[in-house]
Amino acid sequence: PVSVSRISLESSAATLLLSSRPWISRPDPNSGKHVMAPLSYAPLDHGCAFSSDAIREGIVATAGTTLRILSVETEGAGLGTEEEAFNSNKVPLRYTPRQMCLLAAGKGAASQQQDARKIVLAIVESDYNDYGMEEKISMGFDPTGAGKSEKKEVKKKAEEGDGMDIDSDEEDEEKEEEKETDEGDEDSEARTTPIRGPFPHAPGHWGSCVRLVDPSDGCSTLDCVEMGRNEAALCCASVRFHSRGGEALLAVGSVTGMTMHPLNHVASHIVLYRVVNGERLQLLHKTKVEEGPVLALAHFQGRLLVGIGKTLRLYEMGKRQLLRKCELRGIPTMVRTLQAAGDRAFVGDMLQSMQFVRYDPTTNRLVLVANDRIPRPITCQELLDMNTVAVGDKFGNISVLRLPRGADAGAVDISGTRALWDSSRDDATPKLDTLCTYFVGEVVTGMTRASLVAGGAESLIYVTVTGRIGVFVPFTSREDLEFYSQLENSLRTDAPRPTGREPQAYRSYYAPVKHVIDGDMCSSYAKLSFDQQKKIADKLDRTVAEVIKRLEDTRNVLL
Repeated sequence: PVSVSRISLESSAATLLLSSRPWISRPDPNSGKHVMAPLSYAPLDHGCAFSSDAIREGIVATAGTTLRILSVETEGAGLGTEEEAFNSNKVPLRYTPRQMCLLAAGKGAASQQQDARKIVLAIVESDYNDYGMEEKISMGFDPTGAGKSEKKEVKKKAEEGDGMDIDSDEEDEEKEEEKETDEGDEDSEARTTPIRGPFPHAPGHWGSCVRLVDPSDGCSTLDCVEMGRNEAALCCASVRFHSRGGEALLAVGSVTGMTMHPLNHVASHIVLYRVVNGERLQLLHKTKVEEGPVLALAHFQGRLLVGIGKTLRLYEMGKRQLLRKCELRGIPTMVRTLQAAGDRAFVGDMLQSMQFVRYDPTTNRLVLVANDRIPRPITCQELLDMNTVAVGDKFGNISVLRLPRGADAGAVDISGTRALWDSSRDDATPKLDTLCTYFVGEVVTGMTRASLVAGGAESLIYVTVTGRIGVFVPFTSREDLEFYSQLENSLRTDAPRPTGREPQAYRSYYAPVKHVIDGDMCSSYAKLSFDQQKKIADKLDRTVAEVIKRLEDTRNVLL
């Protein structure tokens, strides 16, 4: 059931709505319309307004057997904008994060179904042209700044003891330090400036670590394992080996002594960790590989699928190291991304787009099913279904590729003669169909298929290198498709262009836009003058209120 109570927000009346998640409904001070925004907090049972000397505008609520007093932060929350629906939680890291994955801590699949599973987050971090933490400390570098406080304590102890007074300039220096600390104490709690360590004198130096984070406890760090000297962890994945009883293990791909120009490395390894009691990492073993850097890992039918340079290899769990079962050589340049579903593996090449691979258990072989005819430098990918995958490249394009019907049947080699004739023929491999193409304008660094609202439809969410979050929403009815197509065509001709650039030409910067409606352009309808809105609404045979209501309904379905 939904409970409603009146509260005060920014000296104006608002409404607190409690259901599966808390919401706040209030009038927008700019437009005067009534807007709703989710409250970034745990589900609450009851709530009402609260005011005191410490908290002028607050909420007192109950959640289970606890009584909680809340204060809604309005400064910098982007009230009245699209940023109001999101919240962020910053986690300080030692190096640049490269990849992350979720792990279910537990001994096996049977025990995890019975007991409450603890979900932890594993993050691999690495920085080029940097020393590891152990090397920095051995050089005398103090990243926390605790050395100064220790020196001060030593001086105080020396002053307390019996000794001769010697005239020196230390008193003047201490007074200057006290003035600086008094001025800096006020801002020290508000911000902390990271301290950069010494720079390596030669290329090929890396600093890296593997961090274990608890998402349920404010993303607090549970464990942090520093990698070896000049060893960089570049990828990770959660894997469950059947021979291990279904226990979730953390597989990390690392490279030692890698240089960028020219691209070279000394050694590559696959490291397996076990999560002990959901709190710390335990090293199981380390497997050395020779074919190239390990940039992608994926769980595949109770085994580990690894992309090593131009080779795709399947590993089984061993006592001292991983055991190779089968492999596929001849990937065009280098395996960059990797996903698996069923008996298929979806391989993203660093320069030559996607490769669909199928595993044949009867012959224990990995067979190439289809690839893309257009070269794309893949940076991320997300599997939509067994035949469709969405990819993002480093030029800012997002494309949706699909396996043509009947292409998988041709990959089944009954007679055994296909391997003799098709191994060197690229024209015999089926090509993927391009369903959608859209130019975002920034390098797409990650994407996933998820729902932002509990019970809502799934959407394709992507993030860019500048931190922007975007969403592709699938149309479920032809009426919505026709409405937004007509609105987009009207805005192209009637809406003003601040930069004077053709919107369709911009979205087709590298390839013609295909089967994607420009949502940024459609959302600009609400910012037009009333005369322009009336002109566009007449073309659509609708009123201005109906067009705005349709735009708000689409946004509410997403957020």
